[in-house]
Amino acid sequence: MYLSLAAIRFLLSLPSALAVGLLLLPRLIGEDGARFKPAVAALALIRALLGFALLYVTALSIFPADRPVELVTIFEFTVNTTVGNAWIATQLIAFLFVGLTAARLFIASELLERVTLWVGVVVIAVVSVTGHAVDDGLPRWTQMSFLLHTAAGLTWLGGLLGLVWWMFTARGKSPEVAAQLAERWSFIAKAAMAIVAVTGFAIAWENVGSIPNLLATPYGRLLTLKLVLLCGVLLAALALARYITRRPEGEFNVSWYGKVGAGESAFALALLAIAGYIAVITPASHETVLYWPLPFRLSYIATWGQNPAMFSPIWWWGVAAVALAIIAALIWWTPRTREYRLYATPAVSAAALISLAVSLATEAYTDTYDDPTQDYTAESVTRGLAHFKENCIACHGDQGEGNGPLAKDLKNAKGLPVQPADLTAPHVGTHTIGDIFHWLTRGGQSGVMPAFAEQLDVDDRWDVINFLLMISYSNRSRFMSSQAMIQWLIAPDFALIDPKEEVTSLYKLRGVPTLISFARCGSPNGDAKARAESVKIANDASKAAGANHVTIYDPACPQEAKGREPVHPKAVETAYSVINRYPNELPSEEIDEAHFLLDRSGYVRARFRAFAPDDGNAQKLAALVAEFAREPLIEISLHSH
Repeated sequence: MYLSLAAIRFLLSLPSALAVGLLLLPRLIGEDGARFKPAVAALALIRALLGFALLYVTALSIFPADRPVELVTIFEFTVNTTVGNAWIATQLIAFLFVGLTAARLFIASELLERVTLWVGVVVIAVVSVTGHAVDDGLPRWTQMSFLLHTAAGLTWLGGLLGLVWWMFTARGKSPEVAAQLAERWSFIAKAAMAIVAVTGFAIAWENVGSIPNLLATPYGRLLTLKLVLLCGVLLAALALARYITRRPEGEFNVSWYGKVGAGESAFALALLAIAGYIAVITPASHETVLYWPLPFRLSYIATWGQNPAMFSPIWWWGVAAVALAIIAALIWWTPRTREYRLYATPAVSAAALISLAVSLATEAYTDTYDDPTQDYTAESVTRGLAHFKENCIACHGDQGEGNGPLAKDLKNAKGLPVQPADLTAPHVGTHTIGDIFHWLTRGGQSGVMPAFAEQLDVDDRWDVINFLLMISYSNRSRFMSSQAMIQWLIAPDFALIDPKEEVTSLYKLRGVPTLISFARCGSPNGDAKARAESVKIANDASKAAGANHVTIYDPACPQEAKGREPVHPKAVETAYSVINRYPNELPSEEIDEAHFLLDRSGYVRARFRAFAPDDGNAQKLAALVAEFAREPLIEISLHSH
């Protein structure tokens, strides 16, 4: 179905683009364009009629397979959906364009010519509305980028095709007229391509999301191919531009220019075909199952970030990169080698880049850049903890420190002892969550850890990974205090009870610092009266400081001290107990009392064990809230690691 939609979009875009090109080109040299008028009217009509085919194929792709596509259902789809309303708007503009191009056959008017041209540009721009641009969840600047990208790109394509047509049919035209047309069109083409480049970057940023996605998703791979074809377009355009600037006075090789332009047009048509396809498939940033085709990836954290020993392979490749870069610079600047610099400098620079890439390379797998199917939430972490207890503690230990009861007896295929990984150690952060998913699915690197694809389904494995993210933070979280720390510990999200349904999750509280308070006022551990007083002080202090307050209290706690409450309080308590660890204290899934202060971006920045009237913690909380409120808001991924 994607192929049918892409084919229709290609056929829809091509005639309208060519019509705009044939309207534009004669105006550049003051021609009346009479010989193109019938063709322009016919192309406009073809575009309008193909719009009905687009509606039918779109309906087929959206309707359930068991639902017949009848005239009545198509009408309902058109009238009652955003996609259908967008189609109506584009068709009205398309038929307006048809009427204007038909009027040009009988009326000679400068105003009519201008209006027809600009309506034609609008027609090609709104092609994007039948693709991803119809998504009203996209930012406004991205939606505008789609319109500008399509308008500039198709204007360039239509003008290029029209230029080739003009060159091959320009009988009786002087070389100077052809040269003048080529020069003026070149200026417009450069402006159009600049717009395409800027808006294309904005669209790619929204729809691709990361550099790895260029290779790991169908959308990204097609976009990469599109960039390769664009290089072919630019090379042909460079050849044409060089000819214009170097041609002998009074001469212009119309045949050669037309042939090279035809080659550029072939690349451009391939670009249009790919653009039509990627406009209807799932954007790379929305994919969860990604296929990474290379056995390595580039990572500073996993290589140089681990402080490699001197004379290690990483170190030597880095030295080679620096040395080759210096040699490339010397070749470029040394007078004796300048005659070779156009060839030698790029070659040596490429070798330097390859050496640098090798020094940054670390092992990767087909799943390395997979995206999770389960969000990083307290509920998911709690489910992951249950799966971890059932499948992993025998080797990794109940706290994930690699000291389970079977740890001392593990040996690999060669009979050598293997120590299970300490999952709380900093090295865990050198791996992607996709790496961990790969090992859970297919077995660990050492050959000792078995595959868990049979025991845990995909969602279960991602729950385990969310739990592993939490315990990898727990080692450092032991030393959290009421002093502010750097932003590294992301607070797991969780659902909130809100009668007005205005703030339904912790994530939606971002923008203002938040205090998350846990307390068991009925616990036999500690002074119950002091704990009740503590939670009251926490509530009053957070309100006075202007912070949000979320509470997970047992029924014995004072009702007036409660703030917003989670939907699943036990799951939240269990998840946050993973990082509620202190030196020389046994961890527990029940939190007698703890207060975590989140900054406005969602990082856990401080922890208070309790509040008392004379301990100064209320003043510290107020100072930290004021400090965090001045910090910039950072948009973070809940799976940053």
